[in-house]
Amino acid sequence: MAEKHVLTTEGETPTYADWPTLIERAMDDVSRIVRSEVHILQAGIGATLEAQVSNAVAHLTIADLIISGAICILCAFILLLHQWLPWWQAFGIAGVVTLVVAFVSNAAMRPPPTLRSKDVNDNPSRV
Repeated sequence: MAEKHVLTTEGETPTYADWPTLIERAMDDVSRIVRSEVHILQAGIGATLEAQVSNAVAHLTIADLIISGAICILCAFILLLHQWLPWWQAFGIAGVVTLVVAFVSNAAMRPPPTLRSKDVNDNPSRV
């Protein structure tokens, strides 16, 4: 395809003889830029997603090990209690201890209650 050059006349601004070709080139450039940006975004998201999945698998594995260890300790506690008590009493004591530990852990993990500004203004002695 023959290249067309800018037609100029003295004192006038240049006019382009082939506007459709220029528009086509501009659209081609824009589409290449968009494709490149999408490719970069896809690569970044893929790496981030892979890291998050790897992190989640590691956390789930650790949680599984913790749960397995807790079950083993609970079974050992029940067997120890069975040395002196019948099975039903050993399981009952282990269940009560487990529930108490769960409730205490839940209470310890809750965030402390916050005072609202209305509470502070109504009762300054609570501050």
